[in-house]
Amino acid sequence: MFIRGVKLKQLILSNKLSAAGFFIVAVFVLLALVEAASSGHITPYNPYKPNLEQVNSAPSLNHFFGTDFEGRDIFSRVIAALPIDVGIPLAVVSLSACIGILAGVMAGYFGGWLEEVIMRFTDLFLAFPALIMVLAVAATLGPSLINAILAIVFTWWPPYVRLVRGSVLEVGTEDFIAVSKTLNSSFFYILRKGIVPNVLPSVLVYATMDVGTALLNLSTLGYLGIGIPPNTPELGGMAAAISSNLYTHPLEALLPAFVLFLIIAGFSFLGEGLRETLDVKVRPHILVRNKVFGETKKVDDSDDHTSKA
Repeated sequence: MFIRGVKLKQLILSNKLSAAGFFIVAVFVLLALVEAASSGHITPYNPYKPNLEQVNSAPSLNHFFGTDFEGRDIFSRVIAALPIDVGIPLAVVSLSACIGILAGVMAGYFGGWLEEVIMRFTDLFLAFPALIMVLAVAATLGPSLINAILAIVFTWWPPYVRLVRGSVLEVGTEDFIAVSKTLNSSFFYILRKGIVPNVLPSVLVYATMDVGTALLNLSTLGYLGIGIPPNTPELGGMAAAISSNLYTHPLEALLPAFVLFLIIAGFSFLGEGLRETLDVKVRPHILVRNKVFGETKKVDDSDDHTSKA
């Protein structure tokens, strides 16, 4: 995959922050894929089956994270939770980004009454706090993984519409777009050659950092017992279920919470690193060695009106 003519791999590895985030994300995504593909056979213990003889056991060689209040192995439940805690946020952000890109491009490119309808509808959703709407929709639909996805997607697309529309309006002032319209080039040609290459970087950066926020909302649903079916391994739900033992067995709640923190931090590092690489204006008054494009250049106040790297 190329971003502005440069391989995405090069963009990621050229920045220490994005490289560190990519490593963390890759580890958890790989574990989630293996766990999902093996149907739970890689966990050392059954993450669903209680064992009343091992209730609230301390971490040991047999149980790395200890056991919970029903004697279930916490390490096994954390591994079993990864397909949900990694897969659902990625699905939510992907669906929301697709909806936002489609609506944003239509509003920014065609304008007129279509733009007014799309943006007023978007503003209507942005007028309410996203988390409150997520909780209301999830409570209405009932506990289900599909319902949890729908509840978050229902409120997650509006920022992408505004982001893409703004980028399209900015790109629309470029000479390429004007010439293409003069030559009666098709909308899809202009979209592929002029709009997508300029809109994609900002959407990619925002979406990468947005995965962590989506995961936080999913964990909130799990913590409150809304949207996620009971007894389903999910990091937020695990932290809530074990929180009653927080003072007597603190590691039982802190370890799932720490894994949740690592996943969110990984996506945040990756997104922030990509932003720094794609936008050199965040590093003024320094000599930047641009390994991606193979050149050295001075970034100063005069660059304020230059295009992004």
